Amino acid sequence: MKKLMMVAAVAAMSFVGMAAGSLQPQACEECGSSSSDCDVIVFKVTGSGKAVVVKSDYKEVGALKIKKGALALYGTYCEATGSCCYDEGAFYATIKAGKTVFMMASEIQAGVWSVFGKNLDKIRSGDFKQGSSYKLDSALFIESQGNDIFDDADVEDLYFAASAFGAVNVKISKDGSSKSCSPTYGCDPIYTPKTYSGWFVGKYACVGEEDCFLCDCTDTDVFGGTWKAAFKASAKTDGAAQRLAGVSISED
Repeated sequence: MKKLMMVAAVAAMSFVGMAAGSLQPQACEECGSSSSDCDVIVFKVTGSGKAVVVKSDYKEVGALKIKKGALALYGTYCEATGSCCYDEGAFYATIKAGKTVFMMASEIQAGVWSVFGKNLDKIRSGDFKQGSSYKLDSALFIESQGNDIFDDADVEDLYFAASAFGAVNVKISKDGSSKSCSPTYGCDPIYTPKTYSGWFVGKYACVGEEDCFLCDCTDTDVFGGTWKAAFKASAKTDGAAQRLAGVSISED
């Protein structure tokens, strides 16, 4: 089997309590980065939609289903804030398109992973009570950067982009010394992503003959649908993401 080039560089680290930095949002600033490792954040992915597929000797619109999938986001230590920033990762999936089942792995760019809402200023300012919890809205956008397809020679490299909306829970721990606490006094908010849902769209190599209304017919077909990504606190490594998706990538 092939492998994604980035996989070999991913460390298997725990989600909470990282010495190199924690999951905290950046205030729209660029981060000078070090070589320190950060958490691998894993989401279990499911999805369904439509795709152009081959039936017998002709092509048609068929069902597409992400039978098993996972999104792994890789962190880089941010020197400016002491936390981790997540700009890239990998998407793994076992997919059924029409009657064809194939496994895939794609390097992805995380173009957006943001949190916002009425409680954001309160959390950022440290104006909160110990033991309290808040909910923030969140948006996510990912885009494939190159992929490997396994086990089916008829399915070639594909491109996709996906957006989703969800929530992030923020828990304020207790330090036992005062009625309120802030990051300055060592009582850090713990950010935990929840479930995201949204849409995906993409294209892959043309699967059969067709005519078109363009000046030149393209050599690609399209797919699209809806997807859901649920944070898996127990899956803390890139390998765990691969197992969720039923995909195994050799480092050879």
